[in-house]
Amino acid sequence: MKPLRIFFTIIFVVLLSACDTQDTATWLESKYRDDTSQFITIDGNRVHYRDEGLNDQHAGSAMDQEVIILMHGTASSLHTWDQWVAKLTDQYRVIRMDLPGFGLTGPDRSHRYEVADDVAFLSAFLKALDIQKAHMVGSSLGGRIVWQYALDFPQQVKSLTLMNALGYPQASWPPPIEMGQWPIVGTLMEYVSPRFMFEVGLKEVYYDSTLVDDELVDRYFELSRYPGNLGAFPKRVKAKLDQDSELIPQIEVPTLILWGESDIYFPVVNAHRFNQDISGSQLQTYTNVGHLPMEEVPQISVGHFYKFIRGLHLDYDGTASR
Repeated sequence: MKPLRIFFTIIFVVLLSACDTQDTATWLESKYRDDTSQFITIDGNRVHYRDEGLNDQHAGSAMDQEVIILMHGTASSLHTWDQWVAKLTDQYRVIRMDLPGFGLTGPDRSHRYEVADDVAFLSAFLKALDIQKAHMVGSSLGGRIVWQYALDFPQQVKSLTLMNALGYPQASWPPPIEMGQWPIVGTLMEYVSPRFMFEVGLKEVYYDSTLVDDELVDRYFELSRYPGNLGAFPKRVKAKLDQDSELIPQIEVPTLILWGESDIYFPVVNAHRFNQDISGSQLQTYTNVGHLPMEEVPQISVGHFYKFIRGLHLDYDGTASR
């Protein structure tokens, strides 16, 4: 009797979730967008993004403009960069978006979630905003996307910053990603993913679990409820994300690697592998920090990034060398 009760409970939850799709979208957008939020259509998808800081009217030309692109990771959103953006927008134009399948963007209309699809999405997004060259920063999945972008479009990348990025074969995955790859469980996760799983997951990827408060858990949990995001998650995590590491030595743009040493699923040894494989790259690791340095130690990590790109400016001016 108990298995039957569980089955009907799941059916009830599925039917209930299908009834309030529009109300959920409206409520989430009212809570998680702000005055800087914009939406743009990219290949049929309505994409949520924020374009902040200095813009064309402050720069001599679009070519002279310093633009920073921030890319979040799996199950995250553009909000993960809030504290970095607060420190960068007085001197740079900073652009961040919710990737398809996450945040207020929602799922890709054709379920395209391989790395090549994300690179194509990023290329179309930058073209739509007339961004010709930028500093690319990526965390986790976002890191995997931007290093591939630096290989495919090196002329468009001023610098590359990788933060606990995907790139090398994974020994194990965080439990939600692992379970999302299982056929039956993955199907159930398209409809049911309770809040406590997000709390447990965040406490795993953060080194300092005291930083995981209700507001943080609510953000991750609630944005997963944006219509279509739960259904997109299993498709997202089945993408081939930890392949093609043999291409990494071909990266030729200036590169900074930032890494939390206590990341249990993306070990710090991978930071050293990136550093060894990418000629001329710089490496900064953080003790007692997990998978998300921009959330755990935002002031320290953005300080290292700022120093890195300022050093590149001096190089271009011919007044200093790295």
